[in-house]
Amino acid sequence: MFQKTLLFLSFFLCFHLAWAQEQEADSTLLPRPEIINPEDTITYWKNGGNFNLNIQQVGLTNWAAGGSSSLAIGGIVEGFTNYEREEVVWENKLKIGYGIIRNGDNSNRFEKTDDAVILNSKYSQKMSQEILMTATINFRTQMDEGVKLETVSGQSEKRRVLISDFMAPGYLQASLGLTYKPTDWGLTATLAPFAGRFTFVLNDSLATAGSFGVAAGERIRSEAGISLIGSFKKTLMKNVEFETNYNFFSNYEKFPNTVVNVEASLNLKVNDFIQSKINTQLIYDDDVKVTRSDGTRGRDIQLKNVITVGFILKF
Repeated sequence: MFQKTLLFLSFFLCFHLAWAQEQEADSTLLPRPEIINPEDTITYWKNGGNFNLNIQQVGLTNWAAGGSSSLAIGGIVEGFTNYEREEVVWENKLKIGYGIIRNGDNSNRFEKTDDAVILNSKYSQKMSQEILMTATINFRTQMDEGVKLETVSGQSEKRRVLISDFMAPGYLQASLGLTYKPTDWGLTATLAPFAGRFTFVLNDSLATAGSFGVAAGERIRSEAGISLIGSFKKTLMKNVEFETNYNFFSNYEKFPNTVVNVEASLNLKVNDFIQSKINTQLIYDDDVKVTRSDGTRGRDIQLKNVITVGFILKF
């Protein structure tokens, strides 16, 4: 049995080698075709992101000048996935940021300094190199409860009052319009005459109070209007980059009253792992009443400034 098997394998091997040599001989008589990569080997997707961690600690013991110890921790995760093929462009970006700070000793609470979940998706069809027909979706909310300390009359201690929560508020904006994207400017601007904006307040107590412009007892507010969304990015000098993102929305019923959300940042790169960022965000919403520093409530500009130095990991 073993001999028959060995004979069969020897016959098969000889036949295979003879057939291979014949094929190779025939191929030398024909011109070699050019090697063309099949279409499925071309990558139309680009993916990437980064993680930024910032830590600040101040420890004071018997410090004559006064002050208090503090510990602050913050992190931001950003990722993108973009698709481009012929006349189609699809850009997606996700940003999650969270930060806390504790002033004083371990008996004090950590308070939130940053909390944001932002998702942007933009699908475009090229009409030319600089003009695109674009449909966009922008979603933003937060992950954790937001509180404010208020002084109660007749009491020495301050009371913690809930002012925000997950999906309270949550904003969803969808629009259809034209995008102008000059190739050498670093500018993108999308003007959308067909835009819808939805405000969500899914926390029961905040919905009952009629927070964030939603009618008392309701959970969703819908608006139709016009929007202008875009960004600008430019390298000012080596390792110094300026970037701004803006979103303007105006309800047709209240035109020209406009919801403004502008974020600008100056990125200072030390090396591939250490980076400093100066960030400013300005928000104005005519339907949102805020508590000012003097205790009064009303419509006003919301402003946030953040300066960080931390570690960055790109992937």
